[in-house]
Amino acid sequence: MVSTTSLPERTSLPRRKRWLSLSVASLASLVVTADSGQLSIALPVIIEEFNADITLAGWLAVVYALLTASLYMPCGRLSDLVGVGNLFKVGFIVYSASSLAAGLAQGAAQLVFFRALQGVGSALIMANNFALVTALFPPEERGRAMGIAGGTVSALGYTLGPVLGGLLTHALGWRANFYLSAALAVIGFAAARSLLPPETLKGATSRRAPFDFTGAAIFSLSISLLLVALTTAQKGSWHGPLMAVEFAGGTVALAVFILWEKRCRDPLLDLSLFRIAAFSLGNTARLISFVIMSMSNLLMPFFVQLVMGLDPLRAGLLVAPTPLAMALLAPIAGWLSERFLAERLGALGLATTAIAFAGLSFLDHEATSLEIIFWLALLGLGMGIFQTPNNLLLMSSVPRERLGISSSFLSIVRSVGYSIGAALGATIVSAQLVRVTGQTSLQNLHGPAGLSNAGPILEAFLLGFRYACLTAGVICFIGAALSAIRVTRLR
Repeated sequence: MVSTTSLPERTSLPRRKRWLSLSVASLASLVVTADSGQLSIALPVIIEEFNADITLAGWLAVVYALLTASLYMPCGRLSDLVGVGNLFKVGFIVYSASSLAAGLAQGAAQLVFFRALQGVGSALIMANNFALVTALFPPEERGRAMGIAGGTVSALGYTLGPVLGGLLTHALGWRANFYLSAALAVIGFAAARSLLPPETLKGATSRRAPFDFTGAAIFSLSISLLLVALTTAQKGSWHGPLMAVEFAGGTVALAVFILWEKRCRDPLLDLSLFRIAAFSLGNTARLISFVIMSMSNLLMPFFVQLVMGLDPLRAGLLVAPTPLAMALLAPIAGWLSERFLAERLGALGLATTAIAFAGLSFLDHEATSLEIIFWLALLGLGMGIFQTPNNLLLMSSVPRERLGISSSFLSIVRSVGYSIGAALGATIVSAQLVRVTGQTSLQNLHGPAGLSNAGPILEAFLLGFRYACLTAGVICFIGAALSAIRVTRLR
């Protein structure tokens, strides 16, 4: 069983009220995860209406990612000071207002600005999801609750997002996607106001400590530069001077942040958390899980469209087994994590994922839909087994007064892991494409050049795809070894 000595073993909230309150965290996960899929489907129509080019899509993604990643930790610290429930309500208000404004945008610049404000609202909501679940539920129910809010609902959001985006854009236009997000956020605010218990509206610290504005500014600069560097690398510019400057600047800023936090009386990030074995090793395994998931998310759509020749709709359905399997397994894994060591479940999950990547590495142009479905379902099965026990282990290892900042750090790990995985996957495939096209971008897979040299480009892509899958499998086995280390009684 997971040790939770630093958290209250019982909560005064009635059982029915606890599970009703879980709907707030679940709705937050659904709104934010579905939003990204809805927007991705609507982007071509948005670009056409505003007479913009593909750079608009890049800006919409970058400003959202930078704002959320930069604000996760400050938002987590704020929840420790003023209460996670208060941050949830403010987050829903900001998200709803910015979504409505984005739907009313009359130009590309306005849309980018309001998308950035959406990122602020998303950070206020998602930075505190795990903290809310941990605070509401006793140990014997916490695994199932995390499995639902953090696993099943998130996976459903990622699955339904593109479907909702396609239906709304086709029937009502692209603006309807933002209006739906605004409406759901209003419902979320109402649910948070009526369902969250009074104790979530109070800070967990015993005194009203000052907020570390200097640390927040330095951290935001650091994480922004590092994410921009990874975005640059994803475009095939690992050795370019711009990427070197961005990465060096982000690294220096991170070092300054750590030094500042060591000296600060009331730091943004309590560095002593990393002396907790479950927290440090668990976050390392979590980072690995999102790196390999990002590699799969990046490369599988190219494989099923370029190699198998499927249209976007059929391709989207073919890659759906991964999030669907994760959605089905998350609550089961939560139930299991209340009865078995989270470390063993985490190791089993990543080992299963490694086997799935090994199977994917053997796919070629003769691959069938059934083969794709099997290996991607196995991949989702492994990730579904891993994520909920890992989240439970992490959040149950920290003191109650650090729940907010710990929850926000988990969100940061997710963002950084996705960026690293996308850059790594793109680099491995681009290294093979450059031998054929002389360029290092995944854009080589499209357009007239790709059509006129389909044979060589396909072979180069398949080789890069195989290397990427094998690399992901090796990384998974490393993560499985780390997850297998028993840490629940070492704190």
